[in-house]
Amino acid sequence: MQFKIEEIKSNMGCTNEFFYMSGWIPSFKKKALSRRLGDFENKLIIIYKEHKNLREGLEPPTCIYNGFLLRPFESVVKLYGVPSYNELDPTAFVGLSYMFLFGAMFGDVGQGLVLLIIGLILEKKKSRPNLGGVLARLGISSTIFGFLYGSVFGFEDIIGALLVRPMASIDKVLIWAVGIGVFLLSVGFVYNLVNCFRKRDIENGLFSRNGLAGLFFYWLLLYLVVSKVSGFKTIIPSSLITLILVVLLLLMLFKEPLTNLIKGEEKLYSESKSDYYIEGGFGVLETLLSMLSNTLSFIRVGAFAINHVGLFIAFETLAKMMGNELESILMIIFGNVVIIGLEGLIVFIQGLRLEYYELFSKFLVEQDMNIIQ
Repeated sequence: MQFKIEEIKSNMGCTNEFFYMSGWIPSFKKKALSRRLGDFENKLIIIYKEHKNLREGLEPPTCIYNGFLLRPFESVVKLYGVPSYNELDPTAFVGLSYMFLFGAMFGDVGQGLVLLIIGLILEKKKSRPNLGGVLARLGISSTIFGFLYGSVFGFEDIIGALLVRPMASIDKVLIWAVGIGVFLLSVGFVYNLVNCFRKRDIENGLFSRNGLAGLFFYWLLLYLVVSKVSGFKTIIPSSLITLILVVLLLLMLFKEPLTNLIKGEEKLYSESKSDYYIEGGFGVLETLLSMLSNTLSFIRVGAFAINHVGLFIAFETLAKMMGNELESILMIIFGNVVIIGLEGLIVFIQGLRLEYYELFSKFLVEQDMNIIQ
């Protein structure tokens, strides 16, 4: 304690009569600070200032704070990076989307309840609130999807499916998975647009591949591809859509000089023109490849939902080949242990991969590692 006091004193300014210190505190913790100070508060002069009243260039640290349901997913966000002070906290989006994706890939009532119990044990008994909290919530999601799929410890004849049986509707499940990906990626675009608006970032907000130009390009490209694949007649002529897509690509290519023209800057490029356009050309090519690949990447959600059923069918077949009922029961138990342990881990990682590579890259670019705990 004495060492801590001396460390704090070394970071204070002082005169013959006063010690001076400053620090950051979230506005909702003012009352908590007052309670902690107790009777000492009357002996202190405390001045609160809003961040907008501080000197220019002084950036407040980020405080990530969420409610009970989403708090464990803060650790998932922090593993990738932390949004700056004036950016949206993506924890709500990450938590809800991760629970949804995991449940969709690993939907089973019994196995979900096992994950819930393991998570609660880790959270309450083993003092692992982040891992245990995330696992418990994923278990709840898995249980909910188990009812939707009609699966209990792999068996599909115990309860009826409220929505669909993945193995019986493979085409539908895979199409839904891609549709979910389109929705989540679109939300990622919106997060980036809001962040750019808050930062007054014209270049990335309007002209970048994750900005408004990229969002329109993405939707139009999907519209064109779906119309060609499905064969339905488009309201907008295909030639006009192609022209708009080319214009949007050009906007993304010329994003820096266009931004500088809007701002009235004399210098249009921060580097040589040749370097800029070579890099920009590769960026346009990457945009074309990544937008479709990012969308198709979500097909794994449907694939793992189908695989989850198929893996249990394999163990169920082995159980029927056993010599007696006890061996069959042990095989079913062993199968569920393998599915929960091995496939559960794979799905856990795949969910993180979709969050980090497909979604986070849309809106969490700048990272500020100064966090208020």
